[in-house]
Amino acid sequence: MVDSRRVLLMLGCSRASERGMLRGIVRYCRFHRPWILFREPPFYRRPPYHVFPTDTRTPTQLRDQHIDGIITFIANQAQLETLIPHGFPSVVLPIEEKTPGCCSIVEKAGTVGQMAAEHFLDRGFTRFAFCGYDHMFWSRIRQEGFVRRVTQAGFTVHLYEPPGPSNCLTWEAEQISMAEWLASLPKSVGLMVCNDDRAQQVVEANKIAQRRIPDEIAILGVDDDDMICELTHPPLSSIAMNFEEAGYEAAAQLDRQMTSRRPPRKEIRLRPTYVHTRQSTDVLAVEDPIVIKALRFIRSRAAEVLSVDDVVEATSTSRRLLERHFKDVVGTSVYQEIQRTHIERACRMLVETSWSLTEIAGRCGFSNPVHFSIAFKRHVHTTPQQHRRRSVNLLP
Repeated sequence: MVDSRRVLLMLGCSRASERGMLRGIVRYCRFHRPWILFREPPFYRRPPYHVFPTDTRTPTQLRDQHIDGIITFIANQAQLETLIPHGFPSVVLPIEEKTPGCCSIVEKAGTVGQMAAEHFLDRGFTRFAFCGYDHMFWSRIRQEGFVRRVTQAGFTVHLYEPPGPSNCLTWEAEQISMAEWLASLPKSVGLMVCNDDRAQQVVEANKIAQRRIPDEIAILGVDDDDMICELTHPPLSSIAMNFEEAGYEAAAQLDRQMTSRRPPRKEIRLRPTYVHTRQSTDVLAVEDPIVIKALRFIRSRAAEVLSVDDVVEATSTSRRLLERHFKDVVGTSVYQEIQRTHIERACRMLVETSWSLTEIAGRCGFSNPVHFSIAFKRHVHTTPQQHRRRSVNLLP
């Protein structure tokens, strides 16, 4: 008879992050351990999320309920110490602050914000803004990464400051303040928002501010929650994260704790995989007509084999003049932009499809898979196979 562990999952199904991690956990169980999984209403969705309702099972009763391990959101260190017995097998997703001393799912500092900044810089933006939650440490991490990369590029970031602590504000009390801030931003601004939930609020507040999206304000969220992104108007661009991979690794680390085979890693890394571009950032904030024409041509031919001469012909200018304009405005050569556009498309296909490398290479403007693999590793610093495996965890 198989000794099945009893694992409590304090994760909901309402958000892409939770659904992704649950898929990763289920995949681990399918290939490794036939756990008995229990789920309860996620506490952080019951304001105030610091307080557990008294009429349902709580993590303080874990041993009494014969639970062997838990994967859960946790607000802060104080709540962790109160609700999870010392030494109890657990993996936590901290909300307000890091929880040292336990196995936590956290993102590598700067990576999400940097990807957001690169997304806007690639589109020629020179004005930037950020909106987040001041009481969420992961929001501050994303803000710091965004500000750091924008500052490195020689620009500044307008930061949203709520009229009071975010965790004490109702949306009705904050909406007008946010609308006023949006109205005060300069035109053609690239706005990163800490996650899709917050981005949805930004879009709602912008209905009062009446700024045109994406022409006057381009909005980029995080998590790529399709139920949120597709329901906003216009559809919201968002950074996809490796939630499924993180869930799989969380299950592996919890398994190690429950079986006492070896100590778990202290941190499981969340990381961005690609930007899912939708209408909210589908704009070029470039004034140079030659460069605009070239960029539009390159992006419209992202699936085709493309040369610099093709771009020169499409812009009806000389190669020397085009390269000079490109270097001044974009900061790279025409060839580098062609390669970047092809690789960006390939990153999405590796994650969203099961196509072979040969097929993806052909659909992303590369003449053969060898050239594709070389170019991909040069730009992404990993092979296409490794990117696919790490992003969607196709292998157990």
